[in-house]
Parts: sequence; C-alpha cells; structure tokens
Amino acid sequence: MEYDFVVVGAGPSGLQFAREVASRSDRSVVVLERNDRLRDNDKSTGGTFPEVVERYDVPDEALMGEANAVTLESPNRRSRHAMRSYVLDFPRFLELLGEDAASMGAAVRTGTRVTEPIVEDGAVRGVRYRDSDGGGTLRGRITVDASGPSAALTSELGFFDAEAAHRGVALEFEVEGEYETDDELLFRFDHDRAPGGYAWTFPAGENAFKAGVCWMDEFHAARGGRCADTLHGHVERWVESEPRWSVERVRAKHAGEGIWNDSMNQRATDGFLAVGDAISSINPLFGEGIRPGMESATMAADVALEAVTTGDCSESRLRAYERRWNERKGWSWKLQRVVGELLYDFDADQQDAFVERAARLSPTEAEQLRTYSLGPVALARLYPFKFKDVRKFPTLVGHLV
Repeated sequence: MEYDFVVVGAGPSGLQFAREVASRSDRSVVVLERNDRLRDNDKSTGGTFPEVVERYDVPDEALMGEANAVTLESPNRRSRHAMRSYVLDFPRFLELLGEDAASMGAAVRTGTRVTEPIVEDGAVRGVRYRDSDGGGTLRGRITVDASGPSAALTSELGFFDAEAAHRGVALEFEVEGEYETDDELLFRFDHDRAPGGYAWTFPAGENAFKAGVCWMDEFHAARGGRCADTLHGHVERWVESEPRWSVERVRAKHAGEGIWNDSMNQRATDGFLAVGDAISSINPLFGEGIRPGMESATMAADVALEAVTTGDCSESRLRAYERRWNERKGWSWKLQRVVGELLYDFDADQQDAFVERAARLSPTEAEQLRTYSLGPVALARLYPFKFKDVRKFPTLVGHLV
C-alpha cells in the first residue's frame, strides 16, 4: 500500500506531524507505532510550558497539574522564578493526539515494528515492518522518522551517530501523598541526589506528585566512586527522605533514555525527513523534548506539504526543513550543549554558585533562560568557572565550530 506520508513512531513529534498534514490537506498519512497502545509509550515526565498547551490545543483532560513557578535548587541554595507551567498526563496526551490525527483522516497503526527503510536508487521509498500478521511493506512519497531515541531509520541511514552522542537515563515515580511544593516545577542539581544530572518533582494532581532522577552517563560515571547504588535507589532516596513530602503509595514508575548532540545533523534526503528525538531535537541543557520535538514536526510538515504538492520530494527540496531548524535552533543548541556539559560536571560549590546567580536574573532574563534565548554573555555570567574547567575548553570550543 502507498501513502503520501509514512511516519515511524507515535510520540509527540510523529503524531504532531500527522496532525499537521492531515488538518491542512487531503494527503494520506499513516503512523506506525511499535507498542500495542499509544499510551504504552510512557517515557516522559510531561513537564511543559504554555507554548505546547496553547499552540497545539492540548485539552484539559491531558493535564495532570499546573504550576506558577520553576525552582532551581542545589545542595545549599534555592532560586524561584515565576513561570506558568504544566504537567501532562503523558499517556493520555498521546492518546488524544492520536485520536485527533485519526479524526482528521490519518491512519494510526499500533503493534507495528519498523525493521528497515526501503531505499531505491538512493531515495527512501517507505519501510518494511513486522506485526501480528507477519509483516510487509508500506511505501510513501515521504517517509518520516519520529521513532525517538531508538532512531529506527536515521541510524540505519547514517544520519545520526548514536554511539558518539551523549546518553542519559531517567526514572520517575508517580506518588500519592502530601506534597508541599505543589505550585512549582522543582529541579535540584545535587550530586548526592543525582550524580551527573538532576532530580525533580512536579505536581500531578490533588495529593499527588512526580519525583525522578536523571543523569548523563559520562558525568555519572565520573562520580562512580560516590554513587554505588542504582538509579532506582537514588529515586527511592529522593522520594522517601525529603521532609517536604510524604509517600502513601507509589502508583506508577516510568523509565526512559535520551540520546543527543547539538542537533546540527542531516535531517533530510530524497524522500525522507527526521523529526524529534530520532534526530536529536532534545534540548541539550535541561533535556526538554516535547516542545522542540513538536516544533520540529511542524517545521517538517510545512516543507513536506510543499514538496508533495509540487511533486518534488528530492533532498534539495526537503533540506529546506533542515535549514529552518538550524536557523532557529542550531546556534542556540550548540551553546546549550556547552553550558550543559559544564553544568552537569560542576562540583557542589559550583552548583551552589550557579543557583545563587540564577536567583539574580531579572524576570526578562529568566524568561530568556526558559526559552533558550539567553545570550552567551549572560550565560557566561551565570556559570561559575573554576581553573579545573580549563582542561575542557578545547572540547567545548570544538562543539561551537
């Protein structure tokens, strides 16, 4: 069977691409998801901001919680910033995106694992897949990889070297109990809590919250002598030892991983586009994935619709999407990668100094930090360099070239 668009992966970026093309045209689109249900792809904390909720028409039933502030903590410091934010019921969010795409004419097929791209004369012409009936092929004028960190097609096509990228892991508990910080998204930079990463808590409805830990593999490994217990053990300690909340029961656990570089990767070739985490759209500083992933899907859909309408699905036409991404995100993401590599390798004194300096940000500067538009000079003032950081400069400068 042949479609105008074959989308691999039913996360936020894949489903948003389908919503975009289905709502703006009568072009055929199919979304292939390896899980048996959309809600089974539950690998996100769901923390997000008004840009996602308002721009993408997220209904109230997909929201678990709301907050009025974002708070940064370190071992001995705290910095609170007034910012409207939301926590998505991520499984329900995916279901609603899928239902919306289907109502517009998109086909959404679950339990379908894509095994490889179909490549003919250097152009991607669709995919091969396996499902409960055995498997088959689906052909498309444009194939879109939205498969997330598994990078089902981009790795096969050589677009994204996952082995050379940063890797991170995360585990989150969804908890019922008393929760004193229910009006804020809380991020704690503290190697005792999250060696080589950060811990967080988010509100998740009445008398409920989410608490988790993530770390970047290379920075976590550098502290291996001080963190012999597991990621699960760190989350348990974060949840159970804080006096600001108490646990009645853990009602769910979610685990996930991230793979990223500075996002300046090839995103298109003949008959093919890549969006979201399949091509490292995740922000390299704070690890936010939903907002940039959906933004990348919208950019890709703009170009894809133009290409199919004109009958030109060549690489030269489709790389207009890549150029748009790089113009809007490229330099900023490069800079954020440098900042992130410093932040997650800070010692405890630097973590305290970073949070203390963040407390001095004006409301405008704090908003720029949230939207990843804070300039390099302001970022440099925010980060407390030490002499030990000099050894990192050749690598960090290399990221900016």
